[in-house]
Amino acid sequence: NEQWSTISTATTVGSQRWLPIPPTTTNRLRLTVRGMAPPALAEIALYRRPHDNFLLESRPEFDQRMAWWRNAGFGMFIHWGAYAVPAGIHQGQEISGVGEWIMNNARIPVSEYEPYAQQFNPQEFDANEWVRIAKEAGMQYIVITSKHHDGFCLWDSQVTDYDIMDTSPFRRDILAELRDACEDAGIKLCFYHSIMDWHHPDAQGKDFGNGNPQGPDFAAYRDTYLKPQLRELITRYRPHVLWFDGEWIPEWTEAQGKDLYHFVRSLDPEIIVNNRVGKGRQGMQGMNQEGDDVGDFGTPEQEILAHGSATIDWESCMTMNDSWGFKASDNNWKSPETLIHNLVDIAAKGGNYLLNVGPTAAGHIPPASVERLQEMGLWMQTNAALIQQSSTWPQFREGNDIRYIRGATGEVYAVSLRWPGEKLQLRYVHPKAGSRITLIGQPETLAWTYDAQEGLTITLPAAWQDPANRPGKYAWAFRMEADFPTVTSAPTVVRQGKTIEGLAIFTDTTTITLQGPEGSSLYYTLDGTTPSVNGLRYQGPVSITTHTTLKALAVTPGQVNSPVTQVELRRSRFNAITLKYPYAEQYQGGGLLGLVDGLEGSTNFRDGRWQGFEGHDFSATIDLGKVTTVQHLEVSFLQDIGSWIFPPRALTFSISEDGQTFTPLQVLTLPAPQATDPTGRMTFPYHGAVQGRYVRITASNIGICPPWHAGSGGKAWLFVDEIKIE
Repeated sequence: NEQWSTISTATTVGSQRWLPIPPTTTNRLRLTVRGMAPPALAEIALYRRPHDNFLLESRPEFDQRMAWWRNAGFGMFIHWGAYAVPAGIHQGQEISGVGEWIMNNARIPVSEYEPYAQQFNPQEFDANEWVRIAKEAGMQYIVITSKHHDGFCLWDSQVTDYDIMDTSPFRRDILAELRDACEDAGIKLCFYHSIMDWHHPDAQGKDFGNGNPQGPDFAAYRDTYLKPQLRELITRYRPHVLWFDGEWIPEWTEAQGKDLYHFVRSLDPEIIVNNRVGKGRQGMQGMNQEGDDVGDFGTPEQEILAHGSATIDWESCMTMNDSWGFKASDNNWKSPETLIHNLVDIAAKGGNYLLNVGPTAAGHIPPASVERLQEMGLWMQTNAALIQQSSTWPQFREGNDIRYIRGATGEVYAVSLRWPGEKLQLRYVHPKAGSRITLIGQPETLAWTYDAQEGLTITLPAAWQDPANRPGKYAWAFRMEADFPTVTSAPTVVRQGKTIEGLAIFTDTTTITLQGPEGSSLYYTLDGTTPSVNGLRYQGPVSITTHTTLKALAVTPGQVNSPVTQVELRRSRFNAITLKYPYAEQYQGGGLLGLVDGLEGSTNFRDGRWQGFEGHDFSATIDLGKVTTVQHLEVSFLQDIGSWIFPPRALTFSISEDGQTFTPLQVLTLPAPQATDPTGRMTFPYHGAVQGRYVRITASNIGICPPWHAGSGGKAWLFVDEIKIE
């Protein structure tokens, strides 16, 4: 499509004009009708014959369709619509939650929300400027909200007047302008589209004051509104991806998702469709639950998948601050370093990074977003090979600071997320004989040595050690031609039959054992220093009585030594904690004694301090070791309604001397949660002087999300952190 070629001239057969098309033509056909003044031009989409069942697409055909998306690596998400006008404030009150959910979170009736659409007049919108910002950041595609949950459309829809051309005074086709700007810049334009709709009376699973008198008719909405609008979007604008959302509503089913997937691909067999078209994704993790769940790629939201957990293509969609749509008060911006580290980590794990911006009602991408994208763009000017057309290396990471990525032509990149200093030690690459190792962007060939046990050592120039002379920032990629060596697996640290992941908390004393691969020797330290074959050799169980940083190394003859395993062993003054109901493994807060480790969680539920309980109550019994006087009890919960995390509906403090019979000390009944409740820690105290050895704290989960919530009917979460006992 970059250069147009004449492929044939039509011939007349009877009253018809026939044009033979070469079998290799797969994109667009431009027809020129001469003999008119001026000559008429028409462009039509041209497709290969579609499958009868798109879900039976062969693997080679699927790989060919997904190739550009996989190679892109980095895209821009744009949440923009009428919600940019209130910018998080309704009737003078700041509304909690993300900006684009203000209609839901503030319970704004349709009649009160429509004026925001009538005021949406982004006179300073410049599609070319937006595309330039994305392109200079190294992004290869843009996904914009054609219609979010509020129902307001950013194109001139013939199905409704609730759009940019009829309701808004702006009266310019935003999607058409972006399409033209993207085509000129070589960027792929893609559309987000909400399955649910708070504005349409037949789509109402909840009442926003615009209901159908006969009750909602979701089938009618789907067939006479949702599908016709998608037909408009696909035939008029030729998006490369349709990114669905809102599939969690009870009216939507997997069968409807499969039908919609077929409908969309029948209009454009080459289009890519995310897995939110059906019901298969697992919460925020965003990956399919079953093998036949519909959708071409998974959509983890605000998180990066653990390595090896994906069975399908995936894309992490994440915000730069906390909100997707523009919210004036949201200044919790991630640093450029964090954003670049996310980009590298996702690429090393084989995913795409879809990074969001929420433009203002005037039409500007916020300056803080632009500044961060500019920093990412400067880094990408040198390091784009890590992200675009790259793939995974057999081992994606080494320690916390090294990521491995395979380049488009087979080269290997070892990426250090912090400045490595004078030497960089690497275990998971064995440079080929004569390989030239360079820091991307620098002409110097770096000195290196390889040892059969210690692995690769790269020496960096002394001049680079001065920060003023340091080449680049944020992350440094070392390029080489290399093979994957045989590396001994890292040892595991085991306590009470369970492997320790990072942190374990114990009481007076604990015993740990080290386990390594068969035939290996294990070495360890207890003072935080790096273990070596000249240090302590593991002979048997180790007794720990105080705060300890343990590091361990496995050595196997003929293999590269293992990475170093590190765990923290922290002593608690409490004897034991037992839970009646299990916590979720992904939110385990450092284990049971993490509830009393003195370290409080923040308002970010992913900070590693919180224990999460999905659909379960919280009931913890703490053994103080002996009968004593308890004067003060306190427990903290997280409230983050937008993330499905609710405060308890009831809370009970109890005490016992024998662990069998408990006496209630205080019973609290809490008010029902509201959509406008702010995010934050909620702390509940008890003051008194009572005798006992066992303290029990029980909190009741609301169970399922309430009808007004986006996750209505889904399991609600309780997040518990610090319990204080004096």
